[in-house]
Amino acid sequence: PEHEVILFMRDAEQCECINTKGYNPKYLSSYPLTVDGNKISASCKREDLAEHLKTPGVICILALPCQKTPDWIRQHRDVIPDDVLICSTAKGLYLKTKQLIGHAILDALDRVEQPLAFLSGPGFAEEIVKGYPTSVVIASDQLFLAVKMQRLMSNSRNFRVYTSQDPIGVQLGGALKNPLAVGAGMIAGMGFGINTLTASVTRASRELCDLCIAMGGNPQTIDGLSGIGDLVLTCFSDQSRNQRCGQRLMKGESIEDIQKDYTVEGVATADVAMVYAEMCGLELPLFSVVHALIHKKISPDRAVEMLMGRSLKQETQRANLAHMSMA
Repeated sequence: PEHEVILFMRDAEQCECINTKGYNPKYLSSYPLTVDGNKISASCKREDLAEHLKTPGVICILALPCQKTPDWIRQHRDVIPDDVLICSTAKGLYLKTKQLIGHAILDALDRVEQPLAFLSGPGFAEEIVKGYPTSVVIASDQLFLAVKMQRLMSNSRNFRVYTSQDPIGVQLGGALKNPLAVGAGMIAGMGFGINTLTASVTRASRELCDLCIAMGGNPQTIDGLSGIGDLVLTCFSDQSRNQRCGQRLMKGESIEDIQKDYTVEGVATADVAMVYAEMCGLELPLFSVVHALIHKKISPDRAVEMLMGRSLKQETQRANLAHMSMA
């Protein structure tokens, strides 16, 4: 079935360009914005947003940077009906209140309940618009909401959506891979090779799993698209802004200068991850080292010493994590 897609924009110039020329001048400008051959319209008027959100069956796909999402929700909550399904693509932990983005959205709405779903997984935007086969996962506490999004967004050609009832695990996987991807960029920036990167990604998946369980998520989710899938994507591709950030940091640039060029979700997420690790009493060596390097608390040489010089131990099997969740 055909669907009407309307973009609500924060930038008036981008909005005008989409309506008059059919593309976004800031992002992926060489690709026309169409659905089934029809141009997508855009608006930056609050009254238009309010009117469209009254449409029966409308779905709000929220595609803002994580740290900007709650403030935008707070500013527009009076025009968002309490029965509209919101699907968030934000992959991060909200730094200001140290919350999962889903909890921050509900707080910003000032509501106990709102239909919510979360999209995550290995999906670079440019490859999606090129039509490359891509698979993602959408999670919601209520399975029928995830299924609704799955049926809306999937097609048999190039975009496949899986469902999950573990929004905590999906949010954590999508968020926590960001600082680990910064770490992957740091490895490249230090001049190391695939041995180092592969070991880092493998051990990183273990740290992801430990934190997921401690926060109430399902460890199997980390084995899926929003966990190891997104982690591999962002750590092994230079399309990742987080990975490029890590490389630039190792060349001596400051995080402040890098973030003037593009949003790096991994920076704020690294801060929140360390708060969560402390709260849960977890030892997360890779997260700790990446966090320290981002804030220039240690040198690259010291980072290598801290990781390679740790006490020797057995590689713990994943099954042991189940016991931790029941303790």
